[in-house]
Amino acid sequence: VLPDIRLFGPKTGRAGLVSFLLKDVHAHDVVTLADQGGVALRGGHHCTQPLMHKLGVESTARASFYLYNTPEEVDRLVEAVQAARAFFHKPTRVGA
Repeated sequence: VLPDIRLFGPKTGRAGLVSFLLKDVHAHDVVTLADQGGVALRGGHHCTQPLMHKLGVESTARASFYLYNTPEEVDRLVEAVQAARAFFHKPTRVGA
């Protein structure tokens, strides 16, 4: 389980697309950091602007999976999201 992740879409019967947001991090920032780690994601409104408006979000990051993806690639995605979270959620120092 990844903390601070908001998943979009059905809980069951999902296809190979996973749209998500990392709390307090713009989707394009997540996509950029993932790209630097060799993980390809899409960021944006994915041609669903009315839905994004209804959900109250600017954009989401999206991973796409298919038969050719390996478990190691899924692990790399998780590592990339964890790295983005660590980068953007730096602890604040009291009194600094």
